[in-house]
Amino acid sequence: MTENTTQSADVTGTADTKHRHSIVSRAIIACATIICITLLGILGNSYVTNALEGDAEAINVAGSLRMQAWRLAATAEADPEGLQVYVEKMQTTLESPSLRAALERHRDSALPALHTAVVDQWQRKMRPLLVGEAPQVQPLREQASVFVDLLNGIVATLQRRSEHNLALIQRVQLGTLLVILLSTCVLIFDLRKHLAAPLRQLSALAHQVSRGDFSGRIRPGSGTELDLLASTFNKMNEELAGLYADMETKVKDKTAELTHTNAALHLLFESARMLYNQPEDPVRMMARSLAAVREALGCGPVSLCLNNGAGGGNYAAVSSEGSEPPHYCKLSSCAECPADLKDSELECLDRLVSFELHSGRTHLGSLRVEQVDGEPLKPWQEQVLITLADLYAASMSLANIGQQQARLALMEERAVIARELHDSLAQALSAQKLQLARLKRQVEKGCGPSELAETHEQIEQGLAAAYRQLRELLTTFRIQVNEPGLKPALQATVKEFSRNSGVEIALDYQLDHCPLSPNEEIHCLQIAREALSNVIKHAQADQCGIQLKQDGQGTVSVSVEDDGIGIAETTSPEGHYGLSILRERASSLGGTLNILRKQTGGTRITVNFPPDYRTVVLKEYVAHE
Repeated sequence: MTENTTQSADVTGTADTKHRHSIVSRAIIACATIICITLLGILGNSYVTNALEGDAEAINVAGSLRMQAWRLAATAEADPEGLQVYVEKMQTTLESPSLRAALERHRDSALPALHTAVVDQWQRKMRPLLVGEAPQVQPLREQASVFVDLLNGIVATLQRRSEHNLALIQRVQLGTLLVILLSTCVLIFDLRKHLAAPLRQLSALAHQVSRGDFSGRIRPGSGTELDLLASTFNKMNEELAGLYADMETKVKDKTAELTHTNAALHLLFESARMLYNQPEDPVRMMARSLAAVREALGCGPVSLCLNNGAGGGNYAAVSSEGSEPPHYCKLSSCAECPADLKDSELECLDRLVSFELHSGRTHLGSLRVEQVDGEPLKPWQEQVLITLADLYAASMSLANIGQQQARLALMEERAVIARELHDSLAQALSAQKLQLARLKRQVEKGCGPSELAETHEQIEQGLAAAYRQLRELLTTFRIQVNEPGLKPALQATVKEFSRNSGVEIALDYQLDHCPLSPNEEIHCLQIAREALSNVIKHAQADQCGIQLKQDGQGTVSVSVEDDGIGIAETTSPEGHYGLSILRERASSLGGTLNILRKQTGGTRITVNFPPDYRTVVLKEYVAHE
């Protein structure tokens, strides 16, 4: 805002500068001069023309007097009686107003004297010869010749005066024309010098500016309005050149910044992609990315020191220079590491800049850069390194969590196997052990063959049941839910049990829009298999149906219904563990097991449980309230 105000003030100050000469004023003066000269010429010509007015008539009157003089001579000889009329006409002609006007106009010439001589010649010498009874013809002719000569003098004088005035008119016209031409040439030369030439310079400079060239300047010096315009144009050119130079600098800076940002984003994307592709081994991926980090940031060597997360010191130290630890690393004596010193200054006078890797309150290691002392990292470099440190920390934390979850899953799986073995096979084998001890006592007591055969048969049946339970456990432990989900696994189970048992089994699956976790899918599949196994072994059914659905409250139900003889009791008899296993699985899902014997025959077993996603939504809703 201040800069714009200053520029406006400069332009205003330039505009207020008074110019020494004005092209408009000079053009007006030149045009006024030409007009004045033209008017003066017209007035002069008018004056001279007025001076010529009446001279032609006076010449005609003089000619008429000559003709009348000769007529008087002829009339005096031929018709003396009619002479008086011509005498009066001569007298009237000598007193003609046009002739007197000519005498008045040319009173400073010889014309008045000639006119006086003509009048005197008429009054004193010619008219007396005509008065009387007998006009004197011969003397009259002589005096008429003198009279005519005097009139010729008047005509000649008038003619000379007219020619002089005409010549004067021509000179005035020529002078006016020359002055007009000279004034026009001066005006054209002045306009060319002070208007055309500066306008050409301004046009050339405008073309330069339109091409982006602001180096041109106009040299002022005429002191006209265009001089003021040229000065303003020069100032504007200087300001535009400065603005464009500043803009080019800003564009270069922005381009460099965008290049750095693009490199940083590419680096972060590639690092995230590498870590995502092998999340179980992030350390190797981070070690492979250090060289790319140094190349993208244009900084010193980059190293990575990682902790084992259990407070036992460091366990990995890698560098962008190779697979070996960095040159400053003292892996066997981490307490003496230069990174832990106060100023982190290395022997090569480089400064070590550390970026810590944290996951919550757990310190996972440090990302370090060897930077020349006096050349600190730029803000964008620091931001990228901080982001990389957070990315590495998150990857290590996720890997640790994955490993922990894998260990927990393994322990849980072993616990499940141990429980299943304890609840089924272990108890069956324990019972057979008791039967074997009983057989041994019977042999020692010498019991009869029938009693020994009965005990032997019970042991064989127990071993067969134990072997069957072992096969069922192996089948259960080998169950897998592949990529497609629970529905294909249930369809395969229905096909398997239908083929092996002859029971017609129908599947009604209504959970296509209900997302179940892998644990829930495994339990649902095992519940269905255990229920089908019980139907085939004990129900003596011809038809069986499996239904999976979700009610309006979000509760998932797994129902297995048959048309067999119906269950006798809802508790497992001695040596049978199917219903107990179903209750345990329902409990592990956070649900309940319902067993119903139908009046029309058959049994319905239903497991109801809330899915995990629904539990999470309800918890978030309650926390929000």
